Amino acid sequence: MRSASAAARAAGAAGAVLLLAGACSAVLSGCGGPDPLLRDQGPALAPPARTGPVYAAGDAGRPLQRPDALPLGDSARLTGLRWESWGGPTAVADGGLSGPWCAPECVRTPYRVKVTLSGLQRQQGFAYYSAAGVVAPQLRGEKAAELGRVSLHLPDV
Repeated sequence: MRSASAAARAAGAAGAVLLLAGACSAVLSGCGGPDPLLRDQGPALAPPARTGPVYAAGDAGRPLQRPDALPLGDSARLTGLRWESWGGPTAVADGGLSGPWCAPECVRTPYRVKVTLSGLQRQQGFAYYSAAGVVAPQLRGEKAAELGRVSLHLPDV
């Protein structure tokens, strides 16, 4: 009789362990199904494929990569550019800024600036940055706003 009651106790203990394991599994797996706030909104968007070299347009629309100098319209010029990055969605450099609006002081010693190029415009096998943002401690007011977002020349292809 003892072996029958020992077997019954062992079977009861094993059943309790299985019941406990099943309950833990249901709790951990979120037995209520997927959260209604988490919905699949379609396929993930892949980043655009790189298609060749990236340029900025220099004087007369000449294609430049990591240029030392870059015109910003007719009234400003970036000089002494040292690029931290180039070729991605943005390009970042430190350099100098000068123009007739700040002469003579910035002509002798260009204002120190941080430049970010952005707005890649892809064209047959290559791309151009289409915008520049310039930040300099010396720039204030209207000139700071003007140079905060500058459209860059894009050559005709």
